[in-house]
Amino acid sequence: MEEKEKNPKKSSHHLPSIIDLTKDHMNVNEMGKKALETHTKQQTETVKTLERLHKFLRKSDVQQTTEQPQGLKVSLLPHQLVGLAWLEKREKEKPAGGILADDMGLGKTLTLISLILKSKQAGSNSDNEVSSDDELERRHLKKGNTLVICPASVMDQWAEEIKSKVKHGYLSVCTHHGAKREKNPRRLAAFDVVITTYTIIQNENKGEDTGPLLNIKWKRVILDEAHTIRNHKSHTAQAVFMLRSRYKWALTGTPIHNKQDDLYSLLKFLKCKPFDDLLVWKRMIDNKGDSGMMRLHLLSKSLLLRRTKDEIQEKGGLKELRPKVFKIIEVTLDDEEFKVYNKIFRFSGTLLAQYIQQQAEKQNLLNGGLNIKHTGSGHTNPFKNQPELGKLYDEMVSLKGGIKTHHILVLLLRLRQTCCHPSLVTEFIDKQELGNDGIEDNEGNDLDLVERMMNMSIHVNGENSNSKQSGILTSDDPVFRKDRCSSKMKATIDCLMEIMNNSEDKVIVVSQWTSVLAILEKLLNDMGIKSVALNGKIPVKERGGIISDFNNNHRGPKVMLLSLTAGGTGLNLVGANHLMVFDIHWNPQLEAQACDRIYRVGQSKTVNIYKVLCKDTIEERILKLQNNKLELAKAVLTGTSKVQSSKLRLDDLKLLFNIK
Repeated sequence: MEEKEKNPKKSSHHLPSIIDLTKDHMNVNEMGKKALETHTKQQTETVKTLERLHKFLRKSDVQQTTEQPQGLKVSLLPHQLVGLAWLEKREKEKPAGGILADDMGLGKTLTLISLILKSKQAGSNSDNEVSSDDELERRHLKKGNTLVICPASVMDQWAEEIKSKVKHGYLSVCTHHGAKREKNPRRLAAFDVVITTYTIIQNENKGEDTGPLLNIKWKRVILDEAHTIRNHKSHTAQAVFMLRSRYKWALTGTPIHNKQDDLYSLLKFLKCKPFDDLLVWKRMIDNKGDSGMMRLHLLSKSLLLRRTKDEIQEKGGLKELRPKVFKIIEVTLDDEEFKVYNKIFRFSGTLLAQYIQQQAEKQNLLNGGLNIKHTGSGHTNPFKNQPELGKLYDEMVSLKGGIKTHHILVLLLRLRQTCCHPSLVTEFIDKQELGNDGIEDNEGNDLDLVERMMNMSIHVNGENSNSKQSGILTSDDPVFRKDRCSSKMKATIDCLMEIMNNSEDKVIVVSQWTSVLAILEKLLNDMGIKSVALNGKIPVKERGGIISDFNNNHRGPKVMLLSLTAGGTGLNLVGANHLMVFDIHWNPQLEAQACDRIYRVGQSKTVNIYKVLCKDTIEERILKLQNNKLELAKAVLTGTSKVQSSKLRLDDLKLLFNIK
């Protein structure tokens, strides 16, 4: 051991500095006997796990390749063969499995299919993946093969990938979905591959009468788009944690989506003891110290394989994949749109300033300060001459517990909507859209107010709400009409027309809001431009046909209107090589997932990514935030710095509203 530590060939970490737990010790004198025993056991497990992972990292050659399995119709690319070799090695380790976090569009699906094939062909001579027959009988479990769990939108894609890439007869496949899905676990266990969705897993984990998938001890469980379980408290994640298998794999191009706790959820799925215990994770990893960061880096380096398209191309691979071209389309809001925008911006900024004052007062109180003013009293309402906003302002600053972060986020969302089309601010916001923006009311005690904010009407530039001569804009004003072409939509349509007039290329327009896409669809239709929609409202069984037709039918629509939610899962849309991001989001991972629907293996044309950006608005500052947020995931994967949440922090909100 001492000799190895002097010359660590494969690892950038000196092991003693990682397993030194003295900096993380607890006061054992204050522990009871049972607590001390638990603590000692966790310490021992931590050291053993870190030593084991460090050993794997030292002996592992990340460039080692392997032969592809029999039965494939295609030849694996060099980076896929390297990935397959790494997968095989990890299945011989503990925990048996890991995280394949390759850049989106590099063929993770085919790599895992190859692993399934190769494992089947190797047989079970050295396979230790299932419990003994006695244990299976005692738990009333059947002995199964590979279970693939994915979003509904890519379920057919998995089945089609096996059908198109694997020779007939090599793998038997069952798509476990719909009301008539198989209920008998014995029959399901007989298939080589069972493909299902996260929703089905969640539904089959309700009550004592669990579904058939939870009554099988699987050889292997594969989570596609594994960031779906990033919230370890969610019902979906809890159901996934209940599955039994020997090998466990998480596939995701964005392992760190919101915060480094996202990685904890994946470790819990992998059963990487003791770090699958939240208390141990908090104490040993997420402890805001250098030692925790080093351990996190070791975990990610040994359990996670990530290659980007840029890295592979630098080494001579993916020669057929041309580089992406990024373009900014700048838009200036017209006078009427800017009036609406400016009113919401002023209201939101004023509330944020009040929120910051509340936080300062709370901190003063915690620090023993005596000169405390109550935030909700004694203030001057700057909107007192505007009844609707004035009343809402008074209610918010007088709330028990003060203004909440999600109140500011709702208003920020409204600002972004105004940049797209003013009519959106008069509509109710879908819950899925709120989730994308991190808007949650964990307390549950002021939902009515949040709903009023989401559905509030906007009055602009008026002192007297009853006077039409005072310049008031109400929901009846033409600026709020859905058939009105907003400034941003006009710029988008102009760009679409330029592309379509000069080439046969296809274009995808992405928006967070289906209401935006509906307005755009109507405007395009009125101009005689056919488009096709793909969003969460489209039935799952119809999506595969829509995607196939768009990719392959050269006589069909040249424009796809794609919702950010639908575009965030593993769709293959290489039939298009232009993608327009209609409304930018401060979490760039959401946009990156959508962009990689067209920038992936199989794309033969130059990919053009356009961001439609309103000048002199909050969108310009969101663009600045995006560059900072992109470093967060990289920090975990490279160990270069501590990681903060990619949700909006108070400093981010100050930047967006230009508050010093």
